[in-house]
Amino acid sequence: MKLEFKFDSKLRRKPGHYLIQSAVAGFMTMMFLSFLRLVTYHGIVAALGATTFMIFTMPHRVSTRPRYVIGGYVMAAITGILVNFAFKLPEPQGQILATFIVGAITVGITSLLMVSTNTEHPPAAGFSLALILQPWDFRTLLYVLAWVCLLSIAKHALRRYLVDLL
Repeated sequence: MKLEFKFDSKLRRKPGHYLIQSAVAGFMTMMFLSFLRLVTYHGIVAALGATTFMIFTMPHRVSTRPRYVIGGYVMAAITGILVNFAFKLPEPQGQILATFIVGAITVGITSLLMVSTNTEHPPAAGFSLALILQPWDFRTLLYVLAWVCLLSIAKHALRRYLVDLL
């Protein structure tokens, strides 16, 4: 099997869009990292990074509409909170197995809620899992939900300049 590296064919026609939209995504990432000490929240940072990537590289796709982005994160937050309180993980001896089971339950319920409410946003499933795998507080939840709202507002403000890069 031969692996071949090729640049996207649209890159030649729209190099400015590639540079500017990627720069905006990087700037937005820098902003959310600077406001809250999210460095300790690796799963949350990964989910927000994936959402930022989707919004600024695929702005016209259904999954980047505000209903899907915000709704997906709301469904993920609800699931993460409820599962976290319903299944308090045991002491370290049983924690590894419990984490596998509770993590799987969380992603499954989040997926069910998102597809049932028509708010599918894949990175939000990662957010719900992060709420199970690491400690968090309600301030962090509010920050994440405010941030995805801000990302949706930024996308709306820039909509006439953004093109799908994928």
